Amino acid sequence: MTSRLRILHCLSTREFAGTERHLAELSAIQARDHDVTLLLNRRTADPLTGGDISGFLCPDVKIVRAGAGGYLSALASELRSGRHDIVHTHLGRASARASWLRRAGLAGSVPVVATLHTGYRGRSYGTHDGLVCIASWQREALPERQRESCTLIPNWTVPPCSTVEHRAALRERMRREWNIPDGGVVIGAAGRMVEEKNFGLLIQAWKQAGLRPGTRLVLIGDGPERAALERAAQGCPEILFTGYRTDMPDLLAALDAFVVPSRHEPFGLVLLEAMEAGLPVCATAAGGVTDILAEAPECLVAPGCLASLVAGLRRLEEAGPRQWDMSPYRIGTAARRVEAFYRRYC
Repeated sequence: MTSRLRILHCLSTREFAGTERHLAELSAIQARDHDVTLLLNRRTADPLTGGDISGFLCPDVKIVRAGAGGYLSALASELRSGRHDIVHTHLGRASARASWLRRAGLAGSVPVVATLHTGYRGRSYGTHDGLVCIASWQREALPERQRESCTLIPNWTVPPCSTVEHRAALRERMRREWNIPDGGVVIGAAGRMVEEKNFGLLIQAWKQAGLRPGTRLVLIGDGPERAALERAAQGCPEILFTGYRTDMPDLLAALDAFVVPSRHEPFGLVLLEAMEAGLPVCATAAGGVTDILAEAPECLVAPGCLASLVAGLRRLEEAGPRQWDMSPYRIGTAARRVEAFYRRYC
């Protein structure tokens, strides 16, 4: 019988985006067979959107929050405690603190690995025993020493647990709320409204695409760029802003197509969710998106290219539902591969 592992996940963020969802889902499936602890900041709610990982965590996952001494002090205590067989850090802040403690000789002897949710930085990941890359571009950019101790495990998407009837009712309700005309095509985009997501270029492309009057663009999310984007969309009542939503990916049932205009996507989780929902997609050929759509190059557009994005929107307006092979992106497969990676070190 395989022994139970004592796993410590470390995350130091105040929001709920793709990385936080990844960790909530991974820790939940690991907690079925292992003892899982999650070290978080004292406060984890996004002050702008209210998004908070706390509401998405499995009750079987033990939560430890940094105290008055701060995250570094709490992390040092956990690393030296002897309570964990493996430490798994996520994103730069938690990873950099673990690396600093190891360089200072204050981390004990527990092995430390990290998932690269973004790019590699030696300051954050240089002392880690192993790295999990979620896309091939990350592995290719690693220093040779780190490349030898890495593995490639893509992110995943979870099939909807709702019934066909529920999704049909949700579609009808949301399209009524958005005032979508009968037969209207709804193209969606979702994500934190920051410069990297390039929603501004999407709005420009929409204005030039000349789509049918009943076609709508729904932008799902919030962030510091939202006010500027709303100004850019003035005069285009067919562009709708939903704000931050907690019902993704169920909300995808209300859409007919999906677009990802980002300058760069480390992986492209929202793209996977759209594909899981059976939507035709158009996405920038940058980052992990090129892995996901390697077998569907017709769905890719050149990064930052207005003309290419215009053509992509026109194609989406004419496209019908599409069934994608999602078997490579199942959480059970990923969790088994992560566990096997842990056991290299403990």
